[in-house]
Amino acid sequence: MPRRLGQHFLRSASVERLLKVIDPRPAEHFLEIGPGAGAMTLPLAPRVASLTAIELDAALADRLQPRLPANVTLIRGDALAVDLRALCPPGTRLVGNLPYYISSPLLRRFLDLRDRIADLHVMLQDEVASRVASPPGSKEYGVLSVLWGLWADLDVPLRFPPGAFEPPPKVDSAVLRVRPLPAPREPVDDPVGFERFVLQAFRQRRRTLENNLQDSYPHLKHHLRLLNIAGSRRAETLSVVEFARLFSALGRSD
Repeated sequence: MPRRLGQHFLRSASVERLLKVIDPRPAEHFLEIGPGAGAMTLPLAPRVASLTAIELDAALADRLQPRLPANVTLIRGDALAVDLRALCPPGTRLVGNLPYYISSPLLRRFLDLRDRIADLHVMLQDEVASRVASPPGSKEYGVLSVLWGLWADLDVPLRFPPGAFEPPPKVDSAVLRVRPLPAPREPVDDPVGFERFVLQAFRQRRRTLENNLQDSYPHLKHHLRLLNIAGSRRAETLSVVEFARLFSALGRSD
C-alpha cells in the first residue's frame, strides 16, 4: 500500500454501515474520490445508475479496472486538478474516502460544486469533519465552517475507530455529510470576495474581528455598530448570517 499517498482502506463491514447512511438509489449518478482498492466502489456500483471514480494511484487503478462493472468509469488523475464540474451532471452525489493530507483543499474544491451535487458524504479525519460541521462559538469553527455553512446543512452521521481501516490510521475518522441548500442562508453577491473576507477575519484567531479587518475596511466600525456586532468579538463567534450581512454592508460602502 503506497503510504506516500496517505491511503487507509475501509473494511467491508464499515463500508456497509456507510452505504446504509448514504442510501444510494438505482437512478442516481455518483462521483467517488479515491476508490483505492474498490472497497466502496464495488458494492456501490450495482445499486446506482452510474458511477465515476477518480484515482490518483496508477497501480491501484490498474488493479481495480478489470473488476469494475460496465456502469463505472474510472479516471486516472488528481482530484485537485481534474475538472470536477465536467464529471458532475446536476444531481450528482459525491462520496469518497479522502486522503487526510489533502482533505481541506479537496473540501474547498467541492464547494464550487454546490450547485451540481445533491449531497456529499466523505470520510475525513474526525478532527477535520468536526471542525467543518462545528457551530459558531466553538474552538473548531473556522473558515470552512463558514463557507460551507452559508451554502449547506452539515453534520457528522458516522465515526470510525482506526481498526475500521487497513492499515489503521493513527487517528479516529468520521463521515462529513453535506446537503446543499437551494439558496444561501443569506444573499452574497460576490462569493469569491466573501471567501477572502472570511479568510481575513480568521487570519489571526486570537485577535478581535476589528483588529483583523480594520486595515482593509475604513467604514468597519460604522457597519459593526449598525449591525449590532461588537468589534471586540472574535471571528469564531460570528454566525454565518452575521458574516454575510457584514460582508454585504462593507461591500456597499468600501
